[in-house]
Amino acid sequence: MIEEEQSLALQIQQGAEKVLKAFLFLKGERAILSHSTLKIAEQCNSYDSHFKAIFEACEQLDIFYIPTRYPNGIPDGVPYEFFKKHHAVTGQHAYSRIFDLVSPYFSSLADSH
Repeated sequence: MIEEEQSLALQIQQGAEKVLKAFLFLKGERAILSHSTLKIAEQCNSYDSHFKAIFEACEQLDIFYIPTRYPNGIPDGVPYEFFKKHHAVTGQHAYSRIFDLVSPYFSSLADSH
């Protein structure tokens, strides 16, 4: 079903956004208003320069932000007609790069319980 690819792209972008915001929260940030994974990763980069390695992945996910959420996000069409399996696969790869970079920061939290 084509709608699944649209939904996957949306959830992947949102997941990456939340993972990056969690890192900033861990660092003491509280007002993180951006929805751009790239802008959030740039903010993370001020704490650790390794975040620069995921900027391209964030750019790929930011493309999903508007068109997956709104029915008029695609000119002369609707999102479910546009998003295909390769979009979801590309998004999943980008998300994995982001998650793999961020997750070690939380391992110490898991070890303390």
